[in-house]
Order: sequence, then C-alpha cells, then structure tokens
Amino acid sequence: AAGLLAAVAARRLGHDVLLVEATAAVGGATAATDGHLWVPGNDLMGRGGLPADSAEEGLAYLDGLAAPRDDVTAARRTAFARTAAVMARWLVSSRIALEAVKGLPDCRPDTDGGKAQGRTLRARPPAARLDAEWAGRLRTPPGGERGEGLLGRLRRGLGDRAQPTGGGALVGELLRRALGSGVEIWLESPMAELLVADGTVRGVVVEREGALVEVAAERGVLLACGGFEADQELRERHLPAPTSAAWSVGGGNDGAALRAGAQVDAALAELDQAWWTPVLLADGVAHRLDVARVAPHGLIVDVAGDRYHNEAEPGVWAGRRMFEHNRGNRSVPSFLIVDNRHRKQHDLGPWPAGSSPKEAIEAGELVRATSLDELAESLEIDRAGVLGSVVAFNQLAKRGRDTDFRRGESAWDKYFGDPLLRRNPCLGTVDRQPFWGVRIYPGDAGTAGGLVIDERSRVVRADGVPVPGLWACAGAAAAPFGGVQPGDGAALSVALVDAYRAVVDLSDQLDRIDEALG
Repeated sequence: AAGLLAAVAARRLGHDVLLVEATAAVGGATAATDGHLWVPGNDLMGRGGLPADSAEEGLAYLDGLAAPRDDVTAARRTAFARTAAVMARWLVSSRIALEAVKGLPDCRPDTDGGKAQGRTLRARPPAARLDAEWAGRLRTPPGGERGEGLLGRLRRGLGDRAQPTGGGALVGELLRRALGSGVEIWLESPMAELLVADGTVRGVVVEREGALVEVAAERGVLLACGGFEADQELRERHLPAPTSAAWSVGGGNDGAALRAGAQVDAALAELDQAWWTPVLLADGVAHRLDVARVAPHGLIVDVAGDRYHNEAEPGVWAGRRMFEHNRGNRSVPSFLIVDNRHRKQHDLGPWPAGSSPKEAIEAGELVRATSLDELAESLEIDRAGVLGSVVAFNQLAKRGRDTDFRRGESAWDKYFGDPLLRRNPCLGTVDRQPFWGVRIYPGDAGTAGGLVIDERSRVVRADGVPVPGLWACAGAAAAPFGGVQPGDGAALSVALVDAYRAVVDLSDQLDRIDEALG
C-alpha cells in the first residue's frame, strides 16, 4: 500500500513513475491484513460520539509509551503525529472512503493521550472493481483469524462479506488509481542493487525477464520493500532467539532494503524488534491467534504449566512477554489450553469453531484429551503445574477478576472478548470436557527494524547525513515507536505517512506543507 500510495501521489505531482514489484502479486503485506490505519487527530474524531483528538495528544501518547531513542526518532514521531491526518485526508480526496473501527481502542488507552476509540480507521468496501486481470494479481490473505474481535464481527454483519474489505479494499483502490493515472508496474522484477554515483542514488538495477536492467531515476528512489522476516539468517543475526521464518505471517520480505542500505553506508536501528503476534503452526503455516487467546474458557501456560502473562494483551506485548519469560522459564513454545465451549464457539487458527480435523489431530498440531492430565501428557508439559494453574484460573474466572494479570480489565481486552459475558468478557472457567491444546510461538507480522530515515523519509547514513536520492518507508525503514505498538494499524499508518512525506519531499513541497501544519 505504501508503494502504491507513493506512486499515485507522485503521478499527481507530475512525475513519471515506475513501480517495481519483486513478486507476481500486488499488495504486499497490506493486502493480506485487515488494512487498519492508526491515525491520531483524524477528521472523524470529535464526531458521532467519537472523542476529540489532536496531533499533540497523539504525540504525547507515543512518548508516554516509549521515549524516542534519539533526536532523529523524535523528529519522525512529531512529523508522523502531524501528518497522519493529512495522509488520511489525501486518501479521502482520492475517493478512498474511510470509516472508524468503532469500539477499537488504542493498545494502551489508559496511558496519557490514549483514546478508548476513534483513532483506528479502515477503507470502506469500494463501489467499483478492478478489471479481472489485475484483480487476479492482488495478493490474497492466508487462512486464519482476522483479529477483529467478536463484538467487531457482530457489528460488521454478514452482508459485508461479499465485498472486498480491509487491506484488500485499500490496496485495490490504490492500484486502480495507479493504473488509471499512468503508473507503470513491473511484476516479478526484484531489485538487484542501487545505482550509485558520487554518493548519490541515481536509480536501480532490476532483474526482469532473466536479464539485469538499469533504471535511471531523475528525482529519486523510494524503497518500500519491507523488512527481513523471511530471511532465516538475518533473523538469527538480529532477532531474539529462538526464531524462525516459519513463525511469520508477514509479507515474506527478504531483507532487500538492508542490502541496498549497505551500498550507501545507511544507519540501521531497531533490528531486534518485530510486530510480534502469537501464532500456531498448521501444516507448516503460521496462523494468528488474536481472538482465540483472548476469548473466555482458555489460558496460556509455559512448559512448567504456569500462567505468566495477560493472554489478551496486544500482540507486540504478548510476543515480547514470551521472549522475556523464556530467558528463565521455557515458554517458546507456550501452550494455549481451552475447553470444549471455547472450541465450539471460536475459530482456532485455520480450524473453524466446532471442527476437529483428523489430520491436525494425527499430526499433533491440535491435541484433544478427555482430562487435563491427559492433555498435559500429550503436550509434554508439567501435569501438576497445568492442574494447579487451571484450578487457580477457574477461581479467578468465577470471581470475574484476574488479580494475577488483569486480563479483561482494559478497553483493549474487552473489545476482543465476548460481549455476552458482562462481568468480564475475557474470563471463563476451563472445565468442560474434552480439553484442547495447541503450541504457540512468538510469531510476527513483519520486522520493525531497518534503515534509519529522518522526518523527510530520507535514508540517513551512519554519520547522520542523508543519502541524496534515496528515501524509504514501510518495513524498509525502522519504526519510530520504540518497539511498542501504539494502536492497531500503526505499522501501516506510519508506512503510508512516510511514503507520503517522501514523495512531497522529492517534489520540493514538504516545507510548504509543514509550514501550513504549523
């Protein structure tokens, strides 16, 4: 989406644009997600019951979650907070209608500047459709949970399912505008290297139809090629151990931006961070557990059978907890244990509610047992620990209050829980046979580290000097959030903002826009 937005914006400003895509499908990671955008100070805030908001409140919230690591990051955060609403307004001016995801709060709504709802937006299903040829080239999402929350699914209703939604709607509309405005698109054409002369990026070398093709860039090159989640060697070098590319639900990016950055001595940051999200593996494919781990009648334990965190907390925090706990107590993998009510009511990775595929059970991916003792033995976790944890958890569930880890207390937890449980939407006893268990891993939706860019989205060298002719966005650039997740859709939103600011900067108009923003 970031590359497509940049392409459309650049055409609007009169540039000739070539969009180079490494794969045969368009849309990258965005097309396979819900397409949520976290936009502080957006134009919908203060209307229709949504709380008022401002860029200043958004910035205060970001700084309250994690202090900026340096002046460059601080400047980027300020630019993001001030420009996010402008970017959203640009989408609307491009006739891409946005709506608030009602009820969805910031990840830490109780932090100063946090909001209980209104900052997360999504594209409405489009009225027009792509032609069949390009529609067939849009990346489609894999199976598994959408991470929308039970209340959100009830609100969305059955009627929307026939329409393209989420990230597919956003990417499809941007692609339609790119094609209509004359953007040239090369598929299956990965970037081999940058063309650099006298320290300035002059273009790229692209692998196309079996040959290396040099492409000159008069104004500049924008890297929107993602992070390195699909490269096992880079993961082992930079991310916390243990790690596996098989645990990623990201866009399959291979570190092309890091290789390009090495040509110009680009600075790097946050390489040990990712957009963590707990996953299970089924037939070698990772599946998110955003709803299943939050829903009542289930809990997560380590190999000793001990519960160690709030299962409902945002994915980035949950993944980090797994790594932190694993330093002293083996928790990679951890184990999600649920009873039969949970299994009947909620999807579990690729398995719809109520289903128990024979092949998954035979492969040991989905474990079924008539008792907790039997389940613990099958999962090879401590039986006494599991029994003790479930007994203690059930006592908390009956009281409706998790005094150990506060599950179900925050607005974030409640959004993803069961609205029919008034006392606590995330707590329910685990006591109905049969019992079910799956192994879960600290997966990711992409890496969060990469090239250092400044507030103009220019790639910065290790000495702090911008590289002439080179900009970066999306997973190619290090995220400015200090390893935390401010809200659902923050990664996509900052990618689009960085892309927007890059195009306006290379068009020599960014100073004018920033002055107008005050």
